Amino acid sequence: MTEGYIKFNCKWLQEDFSFQEEIYEELEAARTQLYALGLIGMYPDGIGFGNISVRSGESASFIITGSATGQFAKLDQSYYALVTGYDFEKNTISCSGMTKASAESLTHAAVYESLPEVGSVVHIHCLWLWEKLLNDYPATSAEIEYGTPEMAYSVRKLASEIKEKIIVMGGHREGILAFGSNLTEATTEIIKIYNHYQND
Repeated sequence: MTEGYIKFNCKWLQEDFSFQEEIYEELEAARTQLYALGLIGMYPDGIGFGNISVRSGESASFIITGSATGQFAKLDQSYYALVTGYDFEKNTISCSGMTKASAESLTHAAVYESLPEVGSVVHIHCLWLWEKLLNDYPATSAEIEYGTPEMAYSVRKLASEIKEKIIVMGGHREGILAFGSNLTEATTEIIKIYNHYQND
């Protein structure tokens, strides 16, 4: 399996975009919790992991942490990107901002497209939790790599079929998705499960 930052084709418009301070503060508060638990961060080899997003208005666009930002404990607005369009078949996203959108943007888009009621998606890494959840929660095939159209299609299909708000990325070692109607719900969901299995 090949790991890295961005496998998709990223049509990046490098320019400032502004979003509400309230949304920014909510994103940072949630990300700080996940970062403190090591669910967002950076590996010793310099590869960052984990990202969060929120839907932007009623359109298909969403705000997501930028690529290669896992190393930072705090992000300013320039480290967030606005995804304005995507194409699963062509493995392409369009985004704007001073930082490129995360390599998992297509996966986030798959959840938003499948479930209009979802307002936020959280993608974390945690090996021991991933191993435990593989047997208890819906998972994508171990043959499907992250950052690929196949992963997006698989996540979209699973999200539309399951009652749970957790998807284990079977072919993306350590990767787990949580989602909810808003950022608080999505973050609380993954932290609740993290604490439950840690104390199990």
